[in-house]
Amino acid sequence: MRNHKKMLTISIIILALLSSSWLLLFNFSRINQQKQLTFRVGIVHEQQNYTQKQKFSFNYQLAKKLKVPQKKTVIITGSASTLKKQFKQHQLQLILGLASKQPTTNKINYLFLPNALVVNRNHPIKDLTTYHHKLGIANSVLPTNLTILNLKQKKYSSDLKLLNAINKSQIHAGIMSNLEYNYLTKQQPEFLNTTETRTSFPPMTASVTGALVEKKYHSTIKRMFKKMQLDGQLANLSVKYFFQDYTQE
Repeated sequence: MRNHKKMLTISIIILALLSSSWLLLFNFSRINQQKQLTFRVGIVHEQQNYTQKQKFSFNYQLAKKLKVPQKKTVIITGSASTLKKQFKQHQLQLILGLASKQPTTNKINYLFLPNALVVNRNHPIKDLTTYHHKLGIANSVLPTNLTILNLKQKKYSSDLKLLNAINKSQIHAGIMSNLEYNYLTKQQPEFLNTTETRTSFPPMTASVTGALVEKKYHSTIKRMFKKMQLDGQLANLSVKYFFQDYTQE
């Protein structure tokens, strides 16, 4: 009797293990199948200022238009660092909204937002090659063509704080998105009494936004971007969110 009970217990355990294994294999197979049927798009979501909010809205609408044949588009949002980790782990096939300097084999640049040199009216400056004071930087990245000048930089946690510092002559000049300057001066018109934008020498390059694409989808997504440029869809999105077409370099 004891042996019979023992054999029955062992049989039940074996059946339970086999059932668990089958369920694990079934779920793994189902998850893999779902992954194969989806095209996962990450969108950088770092809403620290007006420009970034508009970029997110632009990229969200863009993601909905990028439909890979026989794939369901799944949109994921997060910080640039988080999305890059997921991309490396092959959890994402595309990331939209990354700050981009130079195009690479798996990168597509598609948005070129203008930077502005904002100065205090009492301390006008144009020629950055002779500028020896600290240059204020907030959410913008120093344009690539200025990196060779080895300019001293002072970092600010927001564009508003940077503009306040220029306004109070705590710093003579700073770089920010031209869209951000226009937005902040509309919110607080008094800034226009003390600050202004200047055309700099050397001229500033735009802030470039790019897409990081998984290699096997690169040619497909590149064709989609090209088509959207030719038929005006990209330009229309840019005008909707930035009031001008910034999709051409």
